[in-house]
Amino acid sequence: MTQSKSGLEASASVRDLVIRPHHTALSVEDFEAARNFFTEAVGMRLESEMDHRDESNLGIIVGLPGAVIRWALLEMGGYRIELFKYYNPKGLRHPMRQCDIGLTHICFQVSDANETHRRLATAGYKTISAPQSLRGGRSKPFYLIGPEEIIIEFLELHS
Repeated sequence: MTQSKSGLEASASVRDLVIRPHHTALSVEDFEAARNFFTEAVGMRLESEMDHRDESNLGIIVGLPGAVIRWALLEMGGYRIELFKYYNPKGLRHPMRQCDIGLTHICFQVSDANETHRRLATAGYKTISAPQSLRGGRSKPFYLIGPEEIIIEFLELHS
């Protein structure tokens, strides 16, 4: 058995089995605010939603026996966000900064960062900065503090 540079045995790779990325999951306290932000402000489509999901296999899969959740799957262009609100067990809030280890933000590519920023700021969403030119003008992102203080990037790309 050969090992890659990362130390992973070649037979342990699932590269040939992965079809495409499917979703990013977010655990939130204010479910309605999060769902409404992604559907109304961003324009994602509500694919499915269930309240008080408590099937026994759910607790096994997430490693939380007895888990009871509210759940939704939102979709746009093949990308999905899976929203969770845990009724049981109740989750804890851990504030994060961009430099902290773990998931730091999610990103949506936009055609016009300035107009996206203007509309979201006008709607009352707090942005961290105005759009900034990066990578020699090839990208123009800005970050927004979304529901549950989730950092959301909006990114305009240029060739």
